[in-house]
Amino acid sequence: MEKIFGATERHDQLLVFGTERAVLIYGYGEDDGQGYDYRHTFDHKPTEQEIRDVIIAQINANTDAKILTGFVWQEKQVWLSTENEFNFKAAYDLAVQTGGATLPVKFKLGEDGNGNPVYHTFTELSEFTDFYTKAIAFVNTTLNEGWAEKDGIDMTTFGL
Repeated sequence: MEKIFGATERHDQLLVFGTERAVLIYGYGEDDGQGYDYRHTFDHKPTEQEIRDVIIAQINANTDAKILTGFVWQEKQVWLSTENEFNFKAAYDLAVQTGGATLPVKFKLGEDGNGNPVYHTFTELSEFTDFYTKAIAFVNTTLNEGWAEKDGIDMTTFGL
């Protein structure tokens, strides 16, 4: 789906133009105060399953993007790639198992607005626990929001 700016509110719908073109409009969001929705053009009248698949793919992409770049800890944006999540977990588990003996541990959390790396050194187990539990809570909340959105898709909105 393509993000199209200019929307002022949500208008989930399927616009059918003859037998060779249909436009799916889904969702609503804002970036820097500008409203947008998502649109996908089909070269045929889509089935309910095709519409559902396109919407779910977009919800999954949005969820993944939010997990990757949406977590902020102590005013630092944290890059939660799968690799980083694994590295945080491994280091945290080891720190807990050793009572903090493996600390300090330094991580690159992400980058600042100018592309410079942002690092943080965890020296106390309590601080690392705060970071890790908040990161995991953020991932879980974001996943649950995505699942709720997928569960809430109302196919009757699209006239099928």
